Amino acid sequence: MKTKKTIFTAALAASLAALAPAAFPADAQILGAPVCEAAKNVTYEKDGIKLLVPEIYDDLLYTKIFKKDKEGKEDEEGRLFSVTEAKSVVDAWLQNERESGPGWLFTIARVDADRLHQMLCGEMSGADVFAKDSKNRYFIFYHPTDVRFVRKDEDKMRRDQQLWTDLNEWASLDVQHEFFENNKGLVKERYDNSNVSMYLARAAYSVEPKVKYTVSTNQYGPLYSDEVKAAPYVESLIRNATYEMVDINQTPDGQYVVLNFPDEKIRFDFFNLGDNYVREVHDDGYEILYKIKFDDGVTKASSVMQKWYNALAAVR
Repeated sequence: MKTKKTIFTAALAASLAALAPAAFPADAQILGAPVCEAAKNVTYEKDGIKLLVPEIYDDLLYTKIFKKDKEGKEDEEGRLFSVTEAKSVVDAWLQNERESGPGWLFTIARVDADRLHQMLCGEMSGADVFAKDSKNRYFIFYHPTDVRFVRKDEDKMRRDQQLWTDLNEWASLDVQHEFFENNKGLVKERYDNSNVSMYLARAAYSVEPKVKYTVSTNQYGPLYSDEVKAAPYVESLIRNATYEMVDINQTPDGQYVVLNFPDEKIRFDFFNLGDNYVREVHDDGYEILYKIKFDDGVTKASSVMQKWYNALAAVR
């Protein structure tokens, strides 16, 4: 196993800053993902979990393994590995631009179910759940939502643009798949992070203050009961699902089941007819329509909502 220091030294910073174009591996500037797939890898390991980095890129990257602190505690955010393009860090230092995580490509973390549930209750832009292990711990792929590529001038930006593109393609297209393949015992699992899913998660997992919600249909009024746990229904609606915004004109006719959050003045209408559609409706009249795609190709969101309503009705 190959390891690196967790802190850049002044000598390392100086040597990287002095890199000329010829110092970058020629192949790294011209090879794309298909060649990288056949290349040798450098293995980083944390508690038996492996991250493989293409050897052709390894010397250009800073791969951090998060170790226990002096008291023996793991990273409080569950981070295992973080990968950054080293030259961007150095050039940012030289320009005193160090606040936006220059060169950062991705971080992989592992959290327990309780931590995941609380995360799902908030905005998760740049955080993708992609796997689960046998102990019900979830792996999250954190990635930037803006560009972190830094060079001292435009010429060097243009010179290294293809390398930066290749690194990002590897990070976004290959890392999760290879991580899954190289760590046995994981199962693929992901969670949608749309606005709909965030509210669904709050109905199931919010603690203090507990979110108020009701479920109703076109025919029957709103119901709620502490005796019926929302979590099983919410899991069916947000696990291995994708909520994609579509044209509001695609809104189907007919009946629907309503999940309402009166304090937030927002509701979600899960339509019975047509494909899986849900409409987000605000009290001011603003509406958004989503089409839901479930990985199993079978789940019907309105049926899940109807079962939820039926369970509430049964305990009245």
